[in-house]
Amino acid sequence: MSVNYNKWMSTFNGVFIGACFLLMFVTSCQENRRSAAEKIVKEWMGKEILLPADVDCWFMGQDTACPPRENKPFKMLVYTDSVGCTSCKLNLTLWKHYIREMDSIAPGQVDFAFYFQPKDRRELAHLLRRDRLEQIVFLDNNGTLKRRNRLAEEMEYQCFLLDKHNKVLAIGNPTLNPKLWDIYKTIILTNKQNEH
Repeated sequence: MSVNYNKWMSTFNGVFIGACFLLMFVTSCQENRRSAAEKIVKEWMGKEILLPADVDCWFMGQDTACPPRENKPFKMLVYTDSVGCTSCKLNLTLWKHYIREMDSIAPGQVDFAFYFQPKDRRELAHLLRRDRLEQIVFLDNNGTLKRRNRLAEEMEYQCFLLDKHNKVLAIGNPTLNPKLWDIYKTIILTNKQNEH
């Protein structure tokens, strides 16, 4: 009995110690990610994003004339590069919901600017038609936006809320973290109230 008990305790202690190390590792990883995210946010706040002029424009996957630059108080800049699964990254259905919501709570205040560096133009055209994104999008075929502004590789840091001078007010992709959408709305609505 005591041999089995000692063996069981030895196994339990090994599992417990392993679990403690795993918990410390996960906690350490989360803290490292949090501090890295804080560093990126501090680095980008107030920085001006330079938008390329040499882009093609599409509407629902078809060539169209590029619209004149609007000078709305806010711009939601969404950049998607050619690396990885384009349809996984886009989440156009959620973006459509965000656009409708913003149009209802802050009409005429926010311009949504989608910049794509597509690896496969046919796939992107299919996605835009399939998900019915009725919005002019910009095709940055040469990756000028990413290169000129030194955007991060991680897609969670390729989305920005900008002011009318294209200066960063907030960074992060709200389709990956819905809490960010609440932050964006708060910034926009607080600014709107302060104007009155």
